[in-house]
Amino acid sequence: MKTRFTPDGDDIVINGGKTFISTGDHADLFVLFGKWSEIENDKAAISVVLVEKGAAGLSVTGKEDKMGQRAASTVSLSFDDVRIPRENLLCEPGDGLKILFSALNKSRPSIAAHALGIARAAFEDAVAYINQRKQSGRNIIEFQGIQFMLADMATDLALCESWLWQVGAMIDRGEEDVGIEASMVKMRASDLAMRITEEAVQLHGGYGYCKDYAVERYMRDAKITQIYEGTNQVHRQLIGRSFIER
Repeated sequence: MKTRFTPDGDDIVINGGKTFISTGDHADLFVLFGKWSEIENDKAAISVVLVEKGAAGLSVTGKEDKMGQRAASTVSLSFDDVRIPRENLLCEPGDGLKILFSALNKSRPSIAAHALGIARAAFEDAVAYINQRKQSGRNIIEFQGIQFMLADMATDLALCESWLWQVGAMIDRGEEDVGIEASMVKMRASDLAMRITEEAVQLHGGYGYCKDYAVERYMRDAKITQIYEGTNQVHRQLIGRSFIER
């Protein structure tokens, strides 16, 4: 993290940059993480401020040409001597990690919901297609192998959706220690979305590879859910090491 916050009287001066900012070219307000210049320890220095759109020195420096999720822009931002009032500091200097982990416990289940929405759409499109697509005079849904695929897809989807509701209920009850549960649902839902969208493309045959049908987009859109809010490798590590006896 190279973005730095330097206190200057009643103001904070920001210098640095950020990448992979979703809809950063449209946002009116930015929640920005950076290091407080007066704190030497890198982790302890992480702090959070609010920056409004149009602040002098704030600029969009690049836009990514992405594989999927193309309806939402992803940009890079530059902060060159951006000056904000001290009151835009969230909590106290050095509270950044506490704020981050609290936010991630809520945002990771939202990524799971995103992934499961994609998976559900791909599944329903595949079911509709194979109910009318014929092979050897029969609708291909009548073949046992296809039915086995659908059974696994439907069951895994239902189980993952149920777990998401469970984690959401824990958050609604105000439970704070939900980090592992959030990682579990984010990891499993995004992996499932990738598998179901790939199988939906397969069930569409050659047409699944064409843009005439939405399933190719679902597969491209699903991939990012395995990457952002922590890659699934990170979540596997978080879950696995939670069982270490201390």
